[in-house]
Parts: sequence; structure tokens; C-alpha cells
Amino acid sequence: MKKLVVLLLVFLLTTLSFAFSGKVIKVADGDTITVLRDGKKVRVRFYGIDAPEKKQEYGVKSLSVLKNMIDGKIVEVKEKDKDQYGRVVGEVYYNDKNLNLYMLETGNAWWYKQYAKDNIEFAAAQEKAKLEKLGLWKESNPMAPWEFRRKNK
Repeated sequence: MKKLVVLLLVFLLTTLSFAFSGKVIKVADGDTITVLRDGKKVRVRFYGIDAPEKKQEYGVKSLSVLKNMIDGKIVEVKEKDKDQYGRVVGEVYYNDKNLNLYMLETGNAWWYKQYAKDNIEFAAAQEKAKLEKLGLWKESNPMAPWEFRRKNK
């Protein structure tokens, strides 16, 4: 019985993500925001997506879609990890809507396979946006942000 309880606790601790709420005080681009949490600024990088850079084709549009939706609003962040820059990596929700998924569904970001390869919901959302030529998929040959960054180092 003790082993079962210990196994259950280990499972719960490894699968649970930590969530917090805060006010969006800055939208840096289509996949990065700053949230005010308990009086402290927390940079949040959206899990599993990569939005066009501001200097990239469609970058300003992606930024404005997200900014118009959540700037100054209270969001919930389900923390998954921290990245190499110390930012929280998580799924961001506003009015119970998963904004990571929304940015993919509307063609305002790429599915970041490298970091969310098993997320079939993200893959399907991107594929549907591509087929429907939504957002950045209207462009004849959109460049992935990771390629843009590599090219412009």
C-alpha cells in the first residue's frame, strides 16, 4: 500500500503543472508576454509555438492579434518549464481559452515541433490553418521564425 501511495505521489508531482494568474503588462511579440504576479514581473514564453519576429513578415500582425486580446487583462499561466533565459514556459489562458492553441488556429504562429513534438492538437491546428490559408499562411512562402533568426544572426 505504501508503494502505491508513493508511486501515486511521484506521478502527480511529475505530471502536474503549476498555474498562476496575473495581469499582462507587456506583449513583446506573438509568443512572449510579461505578467505582473504578486507585484513581480514574470516573462512568459508560450509553450509549443513560435510566432514571427517583429522584423519578419507578419510579425507585427501576430503581435497585434495577441496584444489586442490580452494587453492589460488577467491571464492564467500553466507553467511547464523554464527556458535558457529564465522565462517561464507555459500555456496561457484567457477566459478559459488556450491562447497557444488560438495563435496556431488563426495562423498567427508556427507549431514549435522541436519543443512540443507530441502535441497532436497543436499539429492539427497548424495544419487546419494552413489548409484554410489563415494568417501567415496566406503568404506564398512564409519563413519559420527559427529560420529567420538563424539567417539574421
